[in-house]
Amino acid sequence: MGKCPEAPGSSATDAEPITGSLTFKQLIIYINYACFALTAILWLGLAIPHLRRYKAPDEQRPIFRIISTPVVFCTIALIAVHAYNAAEYLDPIASLYEAYALASLFLLYVHYVVPEAHNRDEFFHNLESTTKDGRPVPGGSLRWFRRVWRTVFGFVVIYTILIVVQEVLQATGHACATTKKGKRGQIILNVLQTISMVYALIAILRFQRRLKKFMEGRRAIMKLIAFKLFVAIQVLQRFIFSIVSTRVSGNSKITFRDISVGLPALLTSIESLIFTIGFYFTFHSKEYQDGTAAPGKKYSGLRALIHALSPGDLIRGVLIAFTAWKPSGAGNRDHVSTVHHTTAKPV
Repeated sequence: MGKCPEAPGSSATDAEPITGSLTFKQLIIYINYACFALTAILWLGLAIPHLRRYKAPDEQRPIFRIISTPVVFCTIALIAVHAYNAAEYLDPIASLYEAYALASLFLLYVHYVVPEAHNRDEFFHNLESTTKDGRPVPGGSLRWFRRVWRTVFGFVVIYTILIVVQEVLQATGHACATTKKGKRGQIILNVLQTISMVYALIAILRFQRRLKKFMEGRRAIMKLIAFKLFVAIQVLQRFIFSIVSTRVSGNSKITFRDISVGLPALLTSIESLIFTIGFYFTFHSKEYQDGTAAPGKKYSGLRALIHALSPGDLIRGVLIAFTAWKPSGAGNRDHVSTVHHTTAKPV
């Protein structure tokens, strides 16, 4: 089987105007441009202050990655509505970035609890853990922490593989939104991606709930809600439209591609704008405004941007998860200016 066949209504010329000379696709494009412009401006208002106050790199790199999620989605949505036939190859890229941002949220929580990587084994070893009948677990919570770490970064690897498989199947015509058999393949992939995403979300939620006393004053739960809600909406939206696209064919004014690509892209652009506004209340750089930078490397704006864009922390996270557990040697060596904990309390 070759590449996916084009669907009726793949171009704007296939649709009749909904009013005057304006087609539904053109309307979507105009709205997307407006949402993208506002989202990009608001994102710059969040990102630039973080880069100028780059005093806690281990924390601010995950934050930068998270606050960039809406603008990444909005950008891909804008490209998708311009080129409907490319949308099926672009959407998985946005989903993959979402997975990396979710892992970044977990890293942010880990840094909140134990800023220095070389202290984590000791911290979680001393963090009391009990069985269901109240007996203490030997080794404290270290085994639990390692399990959560492997769950999150195992999800990163699995999700990456699923996205690569999806791209290959679409490129070879085995998972297409324009054929009946291909639609089933897309649904199966979407279900697997959704399950893995939900499993990782649950692991991160439990980590935050158990260690919330060590994150006091960091608005950790609000960060989780803000980002998790965006992720949940995107996951649910993808799942719904993967089913809807198997049951609709469009009409003379609103084509199949308008429904399967244009509408999801429009919703994503609007949601991206809304959540970028919401991120001002949860991921603002104000908490780094007054503090003193941690000892070590100082970052100019350009160096801060280069560091924030580096995936090194995610790569190390995967290596730690799938090799001998040596976070002291493999963890991030950047110093951070966060709250230090000298003793571990029962949770």
